[in-house]
Order: sequence, then structure tokens, then C-alpha cells
Amino acid sequence: MFTTFTQITPAIHLRRTRVLPVSGTVMVRQGQKVKSEDIIAEAVIPTHHELVDVVRILGLSNSKAADALIQRRVGETLGEGDILAETGGIFSRVIRTPGPGKVISIHDGQILIQTGAQTLSIQARYSGIIIEIIPDRGAVIETSGALIQGAWGNGKFAVGPLLCKAETKTSIISPSDLEITARGSIIASAVCIDEKIFEEAASLPVAGLIFGVIPSALREAAIAQPYPILLTDGFGRTGMNFAALKYLSQYNNHELTLNAGIEEDSLSQKPEVIIDASVDEQAPAISSRVTSGQMVRIHTTPFLGQVGTVEKILPGLTTLPNGLRVSAASVIMVNRERKTIPVNNLDVIGFAQFS
Repeated sequence: MFTTFTQITPAIHLRRTRVLPVSGTVMVRQGQKVKSEDIIAEAVIPTHHELVDVVRILGLSNSKAADALIQRRVGETLGEGDILAETGGIFSRVIRTPGPGKVISIHDGQILIQTGAQTLSIQARYSGIIIEIIPDRGAVIETSGALIQGAWGNGKFAVGPLLCKAETKTSIISPSDLEITARGSIIASAVCIDEKIFEEAASLPVAGLIFGVIPSALREAAIAQPYPILLTDGFGRTGMNFAALKYLSQYNNHELTLNAGIEEDSLSQKPEVIIDASVDEQAPAISSRVTSGQMVRIHTTPFLGQVGTVEKILPGLTTLPNGLRVSAASVIMVNRERKTIPVNNLDVIGFAQFS
């Protein structure tokens, strides 16, 4: 029986690809250890060009005459005031470069010069080991730690120390949680209901925010913030699921990577939190197939956001109180109660055991 899955685990090895959008120079080597701020690859992007028309400026009859006077070659680097073309003789006429640059082309008596450029750099974002080089583009990084996949993110990214302010799955963040000592931290809480929290967090500033849920009315405000915001459970007021809360509390003050967007190398990658922690054993592989012993999160009422363990998949179709006949599972909740839940209402988390 298959369903969607979300990974929440204290121990996992991950691979993340970091590449330039254009060809450039790879700055790392295979087997090298990198930190999140290290540069993986760089590319020079042209931003401005100047076209020098030698035929027109010197009043020549044709481009062949201009070609004979041009003193530069394609690919040549130019300095301030360098001569581009010169007629010679007693009353020599000279054309000089409009500024430092590089000759891109010479054609029909015209010289195209690149006079402006910017360097595009790709950071590692993840601390780990380079396991593969992608020629002229970037590299694949293997990292490890605790992983919490989220339900929604505002598309931004940050690295910083975790400051968990949630004591329960329904803790609401307050202005007092944004004290000066929180500056530069990634703050986690279960619920945010006030847009002013976003503004105060920006003025502090924080590195990022993690919540279980926020009201859907705050979605546009969250997108507009300059820092990343990740929701572990989506929009609403139900709070944060038990598994995410457990690990955020357990790894308080640890360095973490908060990616509230989507990875370039995987359309299926969810927004995620990767906490820098030692990994002694690889967590069991997650599958979208629901089986006995798996941890699951329920994503519909009346158990929205609650976590349990699949006891077994019920045979055949189960008739629900509303009359629907569906594939269902027997789920043992955290409080040890046994509930019958439709398989389509479950997100697979993994096999990690929560004490």
C-alpha cells in the first residue's frame, strides 16, 4: 500500500548537488571536506559591452581598410587607454579602448568589447565531503545529521545555530522569544499567529524561522520576508508534529542548515532542516509503501498532525463511519490508543523510534 512520505530522522546520510547555471570553474576536488560557506564553483557573467565601429569613427571606405588598422585580437585583455586602431603617418588618428575589458569579437570593422562582468559563486551550503565533481558546473556533497522535512517553505536559505522556543506542540511564539541574544539564530516554535513576529524577526535580525504551522492568512507575509521560513506541518493552528518537535528540542543550540526552498537536483525534494549531528548508523530507508512498524503522521482531522506507529495494514477495504470503504491501517498513537486511519491520510516518516 503506497502513500506520500516525509523524512524525519535523527541519523541519515544525504547527497546534495550544487551547480552553476552556466559553465564556470570548479573550485573543489573530490574527497575534499567543505563547510557550508565554502565556494564550490565560480563563473564570470558579462554585464556590459561596448561596440567600437572603426569604419565610422575613422571615416573609412570599407571594413577591409578597418581590419588592416585594428591592432587587437579576439580574446585579448585591454587596459585603460589601450590603442584599438591607428591610421599611422604624421597626422595619425587613434582609437582607444573606452575602458578596461576583453575583446569578444572583431567583424566587419567593428570591435565588440566586454567592459563589465560579475562573478557568480555557488556556496556548498552543506558541510560534508565532495564525492563527485560535475565538470565546469559544480559538485555533489555528502553530508549527514538529523533530517526534518517540512510541508512548506518560503524559498529562502540560511545556516545558523538552532534556538528552540517550543515547549509543547502548540506553543505560540511571542515577542519575548525574539530577544537580542537570538540575533543570528534560527528560531523554532510550534505556532505563529501574529504577522508582527515576522517584522520583529527581520529587524533583529534572525537567520530564519521554523514553525509547525501558521494561519494561511500569513502566507504572503511569510514569502515577503528576507529570511527563510519553514513549516513542518503546513497552514492551520494544529501545532507541530511530535517527531519534529522532539528533534528540534533535542538538538537545541546545534548548527543547522535551513533550506526553505527546493533542491536544484530533485523536483521531489521537500523543504528541509539538516541538523549537524554525528551519525553512527544510517537510518532505515524510507519508502512510500506503508508497512508495519513505520512511523506515520496523520494529515487530516480529527488527528491532524499527530504521529503514530503502523501496527498493521487492514485486509481488504474498511468501512468508515461516513460510509466510505477505503484501504486503512491500524495505527497506535503516542498515547497508546489504537486508531483506524485511511492509508491516503498518512505521511510516512520512517522507522525511528520515539521515546
